[in-house]
Amino acid sequence: MVVDCGHDKYQCDSANDLERVIRELLALDSAEVWISQKGEQDEYPCMALLVNERCAVLNYFGDDGSCYSSSNGSHTDGFVSFCDGQYEIHSYQVISKEAALTAVLDHYRDNGRSSAVMWDQLY
Repeated sequence: MVVDCGHDKYQCDSANDLERVIRELLALDSAEVWISQKGEQDEYPCMALLVNERCAVLNYFGDDGSCYSSSNGSHTDGFVSFCDGQYEIHSYQVISKEAALTAVLDHYRDNGRSSAVMWDQLY
């Protein structure tokens, strides 16, 4: 699995490698991370992870053209800022960093969406 964060690419050949890298990125105050099997542009399925100092959000892009976003099950209005204001994400899509880590590790095992996170289908 390849983890791409800005100008840095990490080849993760085991779940332990992936967990170490994702934990490092989750510790950052701001990050946009792409996770896929080969790290190729437009490769599906893949996941996108946004991180800020307190929380995370995940998007899953399936090989069938579908897109899902993480959900915390709340109906909270408002937005949360990621990547220095580049992205404003609905509050109900925000999850904990630990939940994001679990979902990414589950994705490593089967390329799917983790059952540890609730998902809303976007398209």
